[in-house]
Amino acid sequence: MHSRRLILRHALVSLSFVLLYLLLNRPEVILLSRLGFITWYPAIGLVMALLLGISPWYTLLVCFADALAGWVLYGQSVTSFSSIYGAAGSAFCYGAAAYLLRGPTQIDLGLRRRRDVVRYVILSASAAAGATLFGVLSLIADHNIARGEYRSSAVGWFLGDAIGLVGIAPFLLVHVFPHVRRWLTPVLSQLPTARRHSTRPKYTLGAIAEAFAQAVTIFAVLLVMFGFRDGRYDHFYLSFIPIVWIAMRQGIRRVVTGLLALNFGIVVAMHLFPPTVVVFNRVALLMMVVSAVGLIVGSEVSERHRLTIDLNKKTTYLDSLIQNSPLGIVVLDRRGTVELANSAFERLFQYERHELASIDIGCMGMTDDEASDSLQLIRQIFAGKALHKTVRQRRKDGRILDVALRGVPLSLGDEVGGAYLIYEDISDQIRASEAQRQHAESLDRLVKELELRTKQTTLLNEMGSLLACCGTVTEASAVVANSVQKLFPAAPSGALYLFRSSRDILEAGVRWGERDLLAPTFPPDACWSLRRGQPYWSGHPVNEIACRHLAKSTTNESLCVPMVAQGNTIGVLLLEFDSATDLLFESGNETFRDSHQRLAVSAASQIALSLASLQLRETLREQSIRDPLTRLFNRRFLEESLERELQLAGRKKQSIAVLFLDLDHFKRFNDTFGHDAGDIVLQSLADLFRNFFRATDICCRYGGEEFAIILPESTSEDAAVRADALRSEVKSLRLQYKKQSLGQLTLSVGVAAFPEHGSTSEELLKLADQCLYQSKARGRDVVTLPSMRDA
Repeated sequence: MHSRRLILRHALVSLSFVLLYLLLNRPEVILLSRLGFITWYPAIGLVMALLLGISPWYTLLVCFADALAGWVLYGQSVTSFSSIYGAAGSAFCYGAAAYLLRGPTQIDLGLRRRRDVVRYVILSASAAAGATLFGVLSLIADHNIARGEYRSSAVGWFLGDAIGLVGIAPFLLVHVFPHVRRWLTPVLSQLPTARRHSTRPKYTLGAIAEAFAQAVTIFAVLLVMFGFRDGRYDHFYLSFIPIVWIAMRQGIRRVVTGLLALNFGIVVAMHLFPPTVVVFNRVALLMMVVSAVGLIVGSEVSERHRLTIDLNKKTTYLDSLIQNSPLGIVVLDRRGTVELANSAFERLFQYERHELASIDIGCMGMTDDEASDSLQLIRQIFAGKALHKTVRQRRKDGRILDVALRGVPLSLGDEVGGAYLIYEDISDQIRASEAQRQHAESLDRLVKELELRTKQTTLLNEMGSLLACCGTVTEASAVVANSVQKLFPAAPSGALYLFRSSRDILEAGVRWGERDLLAPTFPPDACWSLRRGQPYWSGHPVNEIACRHLAKSTTNESLCVPMVAQGNTIGVLLLEFDSATDLLFESGNETFRDSHQRLAVSAASQIALSLASLQLRETLREQSIRDPLTRLFNRRFLEESLERELQLAGRKKQSIAVLFLDLDHFKRFNDTFGHDAGDIVLQSLADLFRNFFRATDICCRYGGEEFAIILPESTSEDAAVRADALRSEVKSLRLQYKKQSLGQLTLSVGVAAFPEHGSTSEELLKLADQCLYQSKARGRDVVTLPSMRDA
């Protein structure tokens, strides 16, 4: 349906063209004197408008219409040269010109640019020359004109076609064929009316008056040139006045109408007042020249008007962009004076528009030291260097702004004529960035602190694990020294002080670092941490009183932490920090001290629990293997130790001696002096045994007043000698109880040895006990060996 409608419209256009072509070819229209001699040829203007305004493919229709006009209007044969070659050649020339104008050159069909008008005039004139050549040669071939009339006929033909091309076709292209194109093109016909007619001029009373004056001027010029007998066909120069006026005022759209009116008026005048042959060519040349001049001047004016409108639009658009921009924009002239500033700039720096003209933008709102920097930046821009930099400026109310400054030099050729500056307030971004940076630093510190806490926790757990594996306080002290140095790298010196069993002295269980500066022992009242029951810093400016157990010459800062476990103070953990004053200022007063104090308290608590457990274990062990009265080993320990010593002696091929001792007449002491006196006797004997025997010898209380001594690496003879010497020592011992002499003490001793007397502990103990009873039987205060018993 759409295609059929389009075909119908093209058919209607073709039919209308043929009818108009026949009308415009009538002899009375073209002022034909005879074939080959005409005044103007308006039909060529219609042809060029159709081919250029619609499509060059209408060339075949033009050829048909030309042949039809020759046959219908002038009686030419359809087989004549003019009907075949003349029509085809003329149609081809104008079709080729239309193709070049629409295709390669792509001129504006509204002829609003001078360049397009010049191209149109040149190509259409070339096409007219070609059509003239084909037409005149066809007339000569048909014998319609003589060969001698070729030149005059060619001039007339060319001028007639040229008048149609520059006087009629532009009017049709500008005012008629745009409507035909929209009618033939569905897409264009569906455009909104307001958009299609947006370029139509607005008619005002002044414009209508000017148009009327221009029409009157054209009529007056025609009247002067043709209306008076005297001077008729003179004063042709007057025809330029209305055309130039119209072209200069209204451009191409009005001038093509003026040219059509002027040319039509000239043709009508020549109808009324026929000219001579010489004047005839002059008038035709006038029409062509005036039409060409009018087209060129009108297109130039239209182009300038269009450029002015585009420039105004761009200027308005740029001004709108500048004024509505959220960024502060200022334009400086070559002297550095503010030439333009938008409202955002005024709001940013709180200056009124009239104040900016008298202010140096380089020093505006800046402090003295910053002003020089800003001036230097502006000098760099005027030197031709674009820049982007963040600066700090003070606005009118004194507030400091962080501003992102972008500057671009405005170059006019090789010379900088001004500067274009853009100010963006980035104070919020700077503050947000600073807050983000501080937050990142805080997170980094937190991560590092967490890593340190994790490391410290790991070291504490490791120390606790090692302490749990320790069997003695000495081992635990060594573990503490090693672990505390890892926990406190800033404290290279320190000590672990433990209370003695008497609770009157603290003794260093272990010391590390500068051992000579650390006291080996000190009384409890010498440490402020023990007095106060909490950690105490010595050497800190706030705490001018230092613990007395610290060296007076030291400049280090020391931390004493009491070690408390299960409500019992076990001792003190001492830490001495190197260059504590420097650390104080670098790490912060509270942070450094509090973190190390917290860690020291945790370490001291764990150490205290472990040491308390060890001390309890040792106490329980002591109670299980020692006699509570004499503090000598008990019978259970004797049996365990003897088994162990026998195995060791068997491997080393050594001998072991066992002494059984009994205090003679001990019951008499209890009965005479009381049990307390008997206890004193037993304790005195125990002290004597500890001092008399070797450290490797094992002294035990076997029960009551009986004692047993294990002598490693001793034979029975050696043991008898030692036993006899001990007997003498005991006999010389003088004891008193409540200032009363307890009398002389004697011992009876039995001796047995490995391997000569037995190989097991039971055998040796039994044999030694028998020897002891033999000594009793022999009168006491003697030493008996197995050999003597047998004798």
